[in-house]
Amino acid sequence: MKSIIAGGLLGLSLLFGSSALAAEAVPQVGQVVIESMGPASGTMPKGKLAAIVNYIHADKHTWYRNGSRHAAKYPFNKGTQRNLHDRFVLKMRYGLGDGYDVRFATPFVMNNFRAHSTLTPNGVSSKNGVGDTTFVLHKQFLSQRGGAPVDMAWDLGVWTPTGSTSDDGVGTGAWGAMAGLGVGRAFDGGRQFLEGEVMYLYRGVGHTSRVDVSDVFRLNGRYVYALSRRWDAGIETQFEYNTDSRRYGRSNHDASTTWFAGPSVTFKMPEYGASLGVSTQFSLYQDYNAVARIQNVDYPTAASLGERWKLEAKLAIVF
Repeated sequence: MKSIIAGGLLGLSLLFGSSALAAEAVPQVGQVVIESMGPASGTMPKGKLAAIVNYIHADKHTWYRNGSRHAAKYPFNKGTQRNLHDRFVLKMRYGLGDGYDVRFATPFVMNNFRAHSTLTPNGVSSKNGVGDTTFVLHKQFLSQRGGAPVDMAWDLGVWTPTGSTSDDGVGTGAWGAMAGLGVGRAFDGGRQFLEGEVMYLYRGVGHTSRVDVSDVFRLNGRYVYALSRRWDAGIETQFEYNTDSRRYGRSNHDASTTWFAGPSVTFKMPEYGASLGVSTQFSLYQDYNAVARIQNVDYPTAASLGERWKLEAKLAIVF
């Protein structure tokens, strides 16, 4: 995995490096690509509005336990399971001034479950539609431009149940609250940037079945190098832990842990205030506890399917 990431960055450097130095003396880095990472340590200038669309594609056809990958088979080897996951996330972000900005994010999810089996899946169907929306207040309280050694910012947000809770919906029906902290440091006059963030999301009881929805802990990071005025290359990583959900106060034993990382490339169009980024994220570790136990053997459920890699893209325009 390390050789794949290193090779990708080396190839990008060779491809774009020859024109990088000629473009300008100190090119500046652009935005993060992966969807799960927010503005972290930065802030939007007062009166500026950013419109962002993230896209994620994943082919979930494997099952991970304690980092080991297994085929997603039905009991007694009577077929396999597969989930083609596509997600668009619409985000808007507006600068309020004095280091403050506000943003929201609404996902549009397509989980197309495919079963190749002589057995009939019990309670499993494709899930599509609008997901739950997050509203966040963001504040940068330390800035390198102001003389601080790093940029730092905090997040306070609200999770709102805008998604459908029907059998084929992707909403949770739960309200929640989140808090986060980001830190970043620029090097070489802004040509290199190292950034990380931590976030915790608490979600309450869902609309149906008296289910206390799982909480989410995320740890994201990136290193990016501005090859030129138009091109960035970097490495981005995302770690996520989902706690067990609970029903009537009892655990459903469905916690999960995922860790992905991979190279990213961003094409910047400063004359239009726009950028387009792409990142291939490879699985470094996954563990899903949600299983169906049949005759003392564990089999994966639809909720426990994982992917070996996923493709992420981001289009951002600042007005």
